Amino acid sequence: MSEQWYTNKDLFELINGLRSEMQETRNVIKKYNGLREELGAVKEKVERIEAKTEGRKSVAEAIRLWGGWLFALVTLVVLLITKI
Repeated sequence: MSEQWYTNKDLFELINGLRSEMQETRNVIKKYNGLREELGAVKEKVERIEAKTEGRKSVAEAIRLWGGWLFALVTLVVLLITKI
């Protein structure tokens, strides 16, 4: 009844196999963490670019909306100055 399931040699080989698999797992985790950091940096860059683009759009729209009024005001001032 005191039969061993595995011999010491078998256990040693299994443990060595597990060690190499654990090392591979650690390497994969390191690569994954590096990719997450890169993804975070890329995400920040994209958000900055989107914010710049949105800012430019809002400035362009403000110029488009208020440009006519500004031109009319300048024209009115010039007309008043030339008539006086």
